[in-house]
Amino acid sequence: MSKQTQKSKTLRGGAFQTKNANFDSTCKVCGEAIRGKTPKCSVVAVKIPTESRKQTWIHVDCIDIDFHQHPTKGSNIRDHFSTHSIKILTEGKDEPKTPPTPKETPPMPKKDAPKPKPAVEIKPLTGGDDNGGAVLATLVAPHIIGMVSGHVDSAISDGLANLSLPRPLVVKPLGDTDEIKVGLAHPCFDHLLEMGRIRQNTLASGPAGSGKTFAAEQVFNTLSALPSAQGGFDSDSVRFTVVSCHNEMMPSDIVGPMIPNIRDGTENHRMSEAVKTYRDGGVLVWDEFDRLVGGTAVAANMALANDSWSMPDGTTIKRSPDLYILATANTLGQGKGRSPYGAAEVLDGATLNRFAGGIIHWGYDRAFERQLISDDAITSFFHDLRDKATKAGLFGRIISPRSMQAAHKQKHILGWNMERIRKVAVADWSAKDLQTVGFEKAFVESALATNGGAA
Repeated sequence: MSKQTQKSKTLRGGAFQTKNANFDSTCKVCGEAIRGKTPKCSVVAVKIPTESRKQTWIHVDCIDIDFHQHPTKGSNIRDHFSTHSIKILTEGKDEPKTPPTPKETPPMPKKDAPKPKPAVEIKPLTGGDDNGGAVLATLVAPHIIGMVSGHVDSAISDGLANLSLPRPLVVKPLGDTDEIKVGLAHPCFDHLLEMGRIRQNTLASGPAGSGKTFAAEQVFNTLSALPSAQGGFDSDSVRFTVVSCHNEMMPSDIVGPMIPNIRDGTENHRMSEAVKTYRDGGVLVWDEFDRLVGGTAVAANMALANDSWSMPDGTTIKRSPDLYILATANTLGQGKGRSPYGAAEVLDGATLNRFAGGIIHWGYDRAFERQLISDDAITSFFHDLRDKATKAGLFGRIISPRSMQAAHKQKHILGWNMERIRKVAVADWSAKDLQTVGFEKAFVESALATNGGAA
């Protein structure tokens, strides 16, 4: 394989991906060919502001440090390098190699006659012997310092961990009402609760396993405890209902089916849990809302848009004033795109407008995850793995709190060590992806090894 140029090495040192091309393409800057066969071209991944793609491979010699950007950080190339490195990138010249200075062989010293060793007098340690006390202190001091340093480091680590962890949330209503203990809550919980108090249709968009549905149940419990004057539920018949949406869902799955009566041939409508919640009030969650298609999405929109909902049998259900509708999604309705959510559908503008003023961008939160898992070794591994996967552009690798919760059970119930937990956590990764994020070859082979099976 061809060696990387000095310019490529400099770019790599600034956290840019460079390589000798293993594909044939055309450079978006100069229009010349990118060769994937010998002699291979040196290429670098950058973000071109005028292009829609997140990253584009171009010739290393075609970079513009004031125009091209880092693919994930969005900053100009110049911002990542020192003056010396910028000189290398702009001039395109390798640093001149200084020829090695020839080594001069020093003359061999003449051997002198060995000097007689001085006699060493060993004095017994006595109570008034200061030298003895100094020797003893010299021997003992490192051990004492090591013990104290260990305690200090432990105290500092615990203090930093406590500073970065969220405290259990408490909602304090106005007046003399008792405070409501919510427990561990995501940073977006406050926003979500405010939307619930005013019954604003809400779309919470964020990655899988980030705690959206869990927070919805916390909102339901909080609204059930809040006084109605402060946005709490006024009825005791409220419900908490989660409807799991998917691409093959039918409108009857939303509103309920028509059931034939075998005696007289008539059909009767059987209300779904979603319709009952619409009627009685509570929190209705459209989970994975961006999976709905066609007429099914229209049926769901009827609940979002109106104060009444027409049923298949011609009856009309009135919307409860205690109804709060929350839709959770992994996208904002733009379809799968380059995201790992291949089943996501495109939502039209009319549907998204049902959530006007109620869009929440939901994400992973490290402090929330540390408190949820309560094991620093586990969370540190998965946080580091997520950072490396993001930096390498492995957007299809979802590393959520669900993986951390599974690891916590494996460690504290099954007694697994972290080495085994790490291997199981990446068992669905490819060898190429594992090597991309820095795992050694021996670990990759062990993690992906086949267990058992016929010969």
